[in-house]
Amino acid sequence: MGHVSTGLAELTARAYDLVEAGDLSAAQLLLGDALASVDTDPRNASEALADAASLHSRVLVGLGEPHSARAWATFAYEAESRLYGRGHERTIRAAATLAAVLHRTGSLADSAGLYGVVIEGLTALEGPDSPQVLAAHADLATVEYARGDCDTARARLAEAWDMTREAHGDANPAGIKMLARLGAMERDCGHFTEAHQHLAHARELCRAYLTPTTR
Repeated sequence: MGHVSTGLAELTARAYDLVEAGDLSAAQLLLGDALASVDTDPRNASEALADAASLHSRVLVGLGEPHSARAWATFAYEAESRLYGRGHERTIRAAATLAAVLHRTGSLADSAGLYGVVIEGLTALEGPDSPQVLAAHADLATVEYARGDCDTARARLAEAWDMTREAHGDANPAGIKMLARLGAMERDCGHFTEAHQHLAHARELCRAYLTPTTR
């Protein structure tokens, strides 16, 4: 098993390099082949296998294939929970990937519950103002909106934007994107005055702070 793990770890390292270089398709082929015949019981997973599965699920999401990613994202989250514990950074990252996959595949209640786990875990590790925590709140707001809970989603996203602006300034690209998302959500929820104000503000901030490459 050690030899298999070593080989898998080396393949995964190559796949990370491909992802870093922007070649998701090559990374997906490499990982898909490497994982084709593994034991998919998360109780038996090695650290190398959990890492490979976690990366593979993120690559599949990046390629727009959430349905293919779902089994690997679930496996990675369960395996890393067992290997490292629920509060570990690796497990929380796997939970965030699975939450995104569940959102994209229509399992909105499960996705919302998992984003709650992600927010709790990241807050304990990084504090409530960290960019990752605020991004997770924004993602949860998007799920709440998709479930038809406009008011909860708008309130959460507005607070995430406020905290992002306070902690990281008006020029923060993530904050500007949150503001634009908030305006679009308000427009779709029928709050046209707030939507107009927030979308106009987001456009002003874009012009003031974002170069074309960061928009």
